[in-house]
Amino acid sequence: CLAIVQKTLPERHPNQAITYSNIGDVHRLMGNYEKALAFHQKALNIQENVQCNPLECATTYINLGETYREMKDYSTALIYFEKGLEICEKKLPKNHPDLAVVYHNMAKLYLSTRQYNMAMKNVQQAVEIAQEKLPSTHPHLLEYKETFEKIRMKM
Repeated sequence: CLAIVQKTLPERHPNQAITYSNIGDVHRLMGNYEKALAFHQKALNIQENVQCNPLECATTYINLGETYREMKDYSTALIYFEKGLEICEKKLPKNHPDLAVVYHNMAKLYLSTRQYNMAMKNVQQAVEIAQEKLPSTHPHLLEYKETFEKIRMKM
């Protein structure tokens, strides 16, 4: 897929950035954090230098944040989450499920750093959005509720 995209699109095309970010996220899910970071940075280099959909750039920031969170580099993760959240809050309705994903990611970060009040604030936002917008059996809602309970037990 990457080879096809590279052959058919200009080097700095926004769709190439999306492909790089997606590949980076696959590497993150496999635990290949250095490769994930390299692909996400490649995506970001394109997205920050060409006209692209701001929400696609936000997704790359959030993917970078999640990668750094999983690497336990919490301060860098927070920077990227905040950049992604800022864009999402400007471009999406306040009750959009994609915002819940970011709030949940931030809740997990704050839980890891023992900032339980901030963790609870973020997970509550995620749960509220998910309860309004997703079916009661949706895996994201169930995961958010599980994180809520973990945080509640720590407080």
